[in-house]
Amino acid sequence: MDRRRAGVGESSMKSDLVVISWWSNCLGLSCLHRLVRHTRQRTILVVQVGKPEGQKERFRAHLPAAVTELPYPAHRSGEDWRVREAVARELLVDRAGLWFIDHDLYVQEDCEGWLEDMDCRFADSTVCLCHPLPRRGPSITNPAFWLSPLRLPPATPSFARLPYHEDPVARRPYAPPQGPSFSADRREAPSFSPERSDGGPAALVLPEKDTLVAAMEFLQRRGMVCGFPLRDADRQDGGPASFPRYEHIGGLYTFAAGVPPKALDEWTARCVEQLTAFYATCPAAWMEVEDPALLQRLEEFRRAGPSRPPPRKRPAQCAGTGYSAGSPDRREGRG
Repeated sequence: MDRRRAGVGESSMKSDLVVISWWSNCLGLSCLHRLVRHTRQRTILVVQVGKPEGQKERFRAHLPAAVTELPYPAHRSGEDWRVREAVARELLVDRAGLWFIDHDLYVQEDCEGWLEDMDCRFADSTVCLCHPLPRRGPSITNPAFWLSPLRLPPATPSFARLPYHEDPVARRPYAPPQGPSFSADRREAPSFSPERSDGGPAALVLPEKDTLVAAMEFLQRRGMVCGFPLRDADRQDGGPASFPRYEHIGGLYTFAAGVPPKALDEWTARCVEQLTAFYATCPAAWMEVEDPALLQRLEEFRRAGPSRPPPRKRPAQCAGTGYSAGSPDRREGRG
């Protein structure tokens, strides 16, 4: 057996960090600047998807020098699972370990000690996948997970959400939505469903198996899966410490198509509140390179959505720049 696939001789493992920057320049920049600030001598990589070429170029002008961009052809799908699978099985297939970090996750303290401890645990094991435990919902990739492309068995299933449905919105979220507009009678608006081909966000419908779950089940049967806690209360004796303190916005996909049905009013209002609070404290230079279609979509949702109290402002220092990037919802943070 290949000694590296067996987890032997990898005591010096230093996992890379990968961020998929989808649609929003500001979210990705805030995430990456924080990762650079809170790690040391660790490779940080970014893949840009769901953006016009000009938008990608404006993003690059504000990237930290320590971040390297991975190439990803514009004609390929921007669906999250496809991009992550391309990274693991094509672009970085020889890497011993990769942390996939959500582009709207903002670490708030030093991560290096925790990452080093996890690398030691991975090096002394045959683990191929590590995800947040316990699971709180269908996702195993939120807000971060670890994968070893080098140890990934060739027969591992696709990372796809199941049942699979092509989602055209993911590649061009900035395009005018094809679904119902805010001027329509929302009572008559068609419900979201995975079968829709009019640009409605299939991602808002819970799949039977979310991204990477089929692959996880395959690896689990081979004893190649482990977990890490997001909260101190979930820590197990002898297990790793909880993930470093962070904030996670979430919900950007909500703005990628027409108005959601009234059944999602509470979710939509929370997404609007969180993103509005984030932009209110974002550096002006970053706001200048944000996608105007996204900002317009947010404003439309804000004006037409259900009324809620004004966003709660809980600013946090942003990327070591002295700016703040607050999120009113510290989802799954330590505590």
